[in-house]
Order: sequence, then structure tokens, then C-alpha cells
Amino acid sequence: MIIVFGAPPSRSQRVIWMREEMGLPYEVRRVDFANRHEDDAFMAASPAGAMPGMVDGDVRMMESVAILEYLGTRYGPTPLAPSSDDPSWPTYLTFLHFGEASLMAPLNVTIGSRFFAPEEEKDNWGGRPAVDILVRKSTALADQLKRHPYAAGDAFTAADISCAFPLGVAGFLGAADRLDPVLNDYLARMRERPAYQAALAHAGPPPS
Repeated sequence: MIIVFGAPPSRSQRVIWMREEMGLPYEVRRVDFANRHEDDAFMAASPAGAMPGMVDGDVRMMESVAILEYLGTRYGPTPLAPSSDDPSWPTYLTFLHFGEASLMAPLNVTIGSRFFAPEEEKDNWGGRPAVDILVRKSTALADQLKRHPYAAGDAFTAADISCAFPLGVAGFLGAADRLDPVLNDYLARMRERPAYQAALAHAGPPPS
């Protein structure tokens, strides 16, 4: 049984959603964020102390996008992870990593400020520009979605799982109205997928 360590709404949502799309059995093991470094099983899976962690037999992994790649390769072939001879493969790889490196990563600063800083420091210089970065970089995904229905082209893939999550976080942070409308429409479509809904039922609601 594959075990996903995470306390949604965290990046573990990506991993749970991918498993639902692939029909893979799994177990969600919730993690107390405040005491996560004392959780030996979680730390063994994710030594950085960041969610998610995953255990699959003898395999221990962290980093949500890396886990998406692992699942698509280990339990594929699957249309969620195009093969290297597929014309969409370069675009798929681009947006698979874009969802974390360009969209989600800047928001770490805003989340840290908004929810963990002292009251007088919650709205600070670092947190505000981080949202600006997300909005600016999101135009690359918006341009793609004006030409194609999905991040990698004409088919739903793990790149959509990667990109949809930070768009939800942007909404949670009050920035949805700053995004191109095509991105909000895209997120609404992603949230209508049965596997997404099943992931919510197992893991709890994501940012909205």
C-alpha cells in the first residue's frame, strides 16, 4: 500500500489527486504540521520536513512533482505522463515543473508571512511581491490555455495537476481576480474532474 504523508491543503493534494486519476490504492497519513519534525515516520519519508512524503514499499520520496513523475513512470504507461516520443512531451515537462518552480514556489513567502509572522509583519514587502510574481508568470500558462484546453496540449496530464494546485492557493490568498479569466475557468474545469472530487473526499478540501 502506498502511503501519502500530508495534511491537506498542502502539496500532498497533488499526489492524492494523481493516485485517484490512475486508480492506485493508497493511504493518507495526516501530519501535525506544528510537530512534524518529531514524527519519525514522516521525517523518514521527507527528511526536509516538507509535505508531502511518500512511502511505496522500500521507496521513500518527497517533493510533490517528483512523486508525480515517479507514479507516471513506475505505474505507467499512462496518458497522464506522455512518453518521450510524444510531440507533447517537451510542453508536458515544462508545465509539470512550471506549476511548482514558477507558480507555487513564490507563494511560500506570502504564506509564511500571512499565517506565521507576527501580526505587524503579516502584510510585508516580501509577501506582496511574491503574489505579483505568481500573477506575472501565470500569463505563460494562460497563453497556453488560450490555444489548448490543457497545460500540455489537448489531453489532461500530470502537468495540470501540478499547475492547478497553485492557482487554487492564489485564490485562497485573495488573488483570483488578478489572474487571467482563462485561468479561473481552467481551475473550475479541473475541480469538476471525478478524481479531483474523490481526492477531496479522502484528503479534505484544498485552498479555494
